[in-house]
Amino acid sequence: QVERAVAPEEASSGRGPRGAGAGLMHSSLFLATAAALRTLCIRPSTGVCALRAASYQSRPRRSRPSLACETSFAPSRDDTCAADVRPAPAPPAELPPRPNGIVVAYKPQNWTSFDVVAKARGCLESELRTAGHVFRRRSRLKVGHGGTLDPMAEGILVLGIGTGCRGLDEYLKGGKAYRATAQLGFETDTQDATGQVTSTGPTAHVTVSALHEAAARMVGTILQRPPIYSAIKRDGKRLHNLARAGKLQEADVEPRQVSVHALEVTDFDETSRTFQLRVLCGGGTYIRTLIVDLGRAVGSAAHMTALVRTQVGPFACEGTGAPGATVVRPVREGQFGEAASYYAAMAEAAAVLQEAEARRDAGEAEKEGGAVPADG
Repeated sequence: QVERAVAPEEASSGRGPRGAGAGLMHSSLFLATAAALRTLCIRPSTGVCALRAASYQSRPRRSRPSLACETSFAPSRDDTCAADVRPAPAPPAELPPRPNGIVVAYKPQNWTSFDVVAKARGCLESELRTAGHVFRRRSRLKVGHGGTLDPMAEGILVLGIGTGCRGLDEYLKGGKAYRATAQLGFETDTQDATGQVTSTGPTAHVTVSALHEAAARMVGTILQRPPIYSAIKRDGKRLHNLARAGKLQEADVEPRQVSVHALEVTDFDETSRTFQLRVLCGGGTYIRTLIVDLGRAVGSAAHMTALVRTQVGPFACEGTGAPGATVVRPVREGQFGEAASYYAAMAEAAAVLQEAEARRDAGEAEKEGGAVPADG
């Protein structure tokens, strides 16, 4: 048989009979060589892996500070090097204590009682932050007040700071003093100058003596129907919210018992038909309701045009004639942003409360017939 001649290019490319066998042989040799190299150069033997595992397990366990000084497989160092890399943090400085006590503030006209509370809290928290204190939504400085004062009114507002909030109920029920101005001629739905006129009445027949006589009959323990525009709650809702929604009328509010210790007409202007009152009363008494009842008692109509609260408990901003009241210097609007004013007011209030407690103890001892021990 005569073999067919194979072109050189067929032999080299593997397209011929001999070229196909040679190409297959070359491919098998290449794959075998690559597998051998991969085994020798990349994958360690089982013996090498065992030696590495034994070496790692035999290493001594090192403390966390020493691990900070070394890399993953670096030789271990002494633990003393941790001091050079990560110094121990300095102990935190001791924070000053949060304030606790009573502050007597003077609420300006057209401010709500909560506005004054928020101003005091913001000022004191800002001062404490500079000293290192941290305040969050659920860890804010506790501040409250001891009795709401209407926005159109002004005067003393007792604030509790921190643990001072615990005794605020005493001021809600305690004695208070007011100066009020009233206008004869008509009543309003809010019983003050901010409301809408609801009824009118004659004024020409009203005299100062008639006002004095009517005021004298209202002194003592009386029944008073609170105004529908007030912060009193009914079934969990504020009366003023029910009144604005048209769900409450004056007759729907139940009268309640209040104490009026003094009610005096101090001035009467026959031209403008206005008069002024001085009131000493217990907690829960509405002065605007007293004025409305006084106007009805003299056969007219009246509403309140101005109100100043001059005393709450033992604190007064002027002489009120009430026994046991001490004139203090309340924190006023121009001082609401000064933390030092609140601290000074807390110190003054603490001294007044201490003095009031000493007088109360002395009075109880005198009633019991015992001797009051002398100081020292």
